[in-house]
Amino acid sequence: MMGKGGKNKKSRFKTKVREYLNIVKELSQKIDATLPEIKQLVSVDDIVRIVYLLELEYYKEMLDKHIDLVARRVLKEEQIPHSDKVFSIFEPYTEWIQKGKAGNKVELGLNVLAATDQHGFCLYHHVCEHEQDVSLAVPTVEKIMSDYHRKLGSVSFDRGFWSRENHDWLKEMISKVILPKKGRLNREEYDREHEKTFVALRHKHAAVESDINSLDHHGLERCPDKGLLHFKSYVALGVLAYNLHRLGNVLMTPERKKLKTRPAVAGAVSSAFA
Repeated sequence: MMGKGGKNKKSRFKTKVREYLNIVKELSQKIDATLPEIKQLVSVDDIVRIVYLLELEYYKEMLDKHIDLVARRVLKEEQIPHSDKVFSIFEPYTEWIQKGKAGNKVELGLNVLAATDQHGFCLYHHVCEHEQDVSLAVPTVEKIMSDYHRKLGSVSFDRGFWSRENHDWLKEMISKVILPKKGRLNREEYDREHEKTFVALRHKHAAVESDINSLDHHGLERCPDKGLLHFKSYVALGVLAYNLHRLGNVLMTPERKKLKTRPAVAGAVSSAFA
């Protein structure tokens, strides 16, 4: 309907939306009328029917919520707050993730923060729920230092973690803080970010992108399980698989070096086919 032009396009579209909403409202009313009868048929020990009942109540709630959202957005022409939007009725914890990269890339899911060391091992991960990067810089460093009972020689973050408070706090705890500032730099900030050590460690940060790509290949690109708890478990298993793979590579490195230094052996094989 929206693809067609012509006279009174908005009015015609609203009329169709009202007709559709009337249909789904009737469906909602029918569910309300039959729910008490359904509940009487469900016994305490009937697990299967209890699950079906809970799912029916949940999807009824989602139906009513979206009746309200469509009416507000289309009929009342309201701007729906981001916090009111639902991006998946099947996985309601799903968030709209604006990547901020070329092409205005958007993904649906949850961000996962991953911290790796100089050897590529993932020391810490965190599933972000309605959290911004800037609020996670300090807690991440505190958690790593607490878990491993040691100080960090340097720490490197993306620009999304920048704030003056984050930089000043981290600088008190760690001698080399690689935290590029968002936006325009003053003279002091420019000198800091173009200092030789800062640039060298910033270049090493590029390895994190490779680590993230590797984590994707170990299961973090898509979660086949249902529910937030299982999502978090799947992420943890993906990190474990990544670290085991990394450990395997480290253990096999000496043997690979030996194979490279061994002299080549020539051989010939003849085959006869009848």
